[in-house]
Amino acid sequence: MRQFFRQFVICLSIFLGMSSAFAAPADDALAVLTSWEKDFNAGNVSSIVGLYTPDATVFGTLNPAVTSGADGIKNYFAASAKNKTQVKFVGNPAVVKISDVAMVLSGIYEFTGTRADGQNFTAPARYSFVVARVDGQWRIIHQHSSPQPKPQ
Repeated sequence: MRQFFRQFVICLSIFLGMSSAFAAPADDALAVLTSWEKDFNAGNVSSIVGLYTPDATVFGTLNPAVTSGADGIKNYFAASAKNKTQVKFVGNPAVVKISDVAMVLSGIYEFTGTRADGQNFTAPARYSFVVARVDGQWRIIHQHSSPQPKPQ
């Protein structure tokens, strides 16, 4: 019985160690979203841009065209920073592992702020971030955001 218990503890330790090793890339990739949310809410456009690869693309909520490259992404997020728009991720994102170095993170977030007419707004939206580990760091290579449809 003692031998069985020892083997059980060893197997459990190995299993738990392996499962955390498998979770580590996803956890590291998810940290990009945490940084993005923090930098967005601080209005720190240069830090936001730094989370993207130099050739990244953004299909933004408020832009009818694809934004690409560091300058385009900087200009896109400058308006939100100027207006002090805030964002909050709602729930946990879905994580699709493409490989150990690429993942798709998708879910719902909510933008809040004040319109030019002084009225407060809340705008729920859907997002998908494609992130990849580039030169040892998780970076955003594509982001898509669109308004959350109202239930029918």
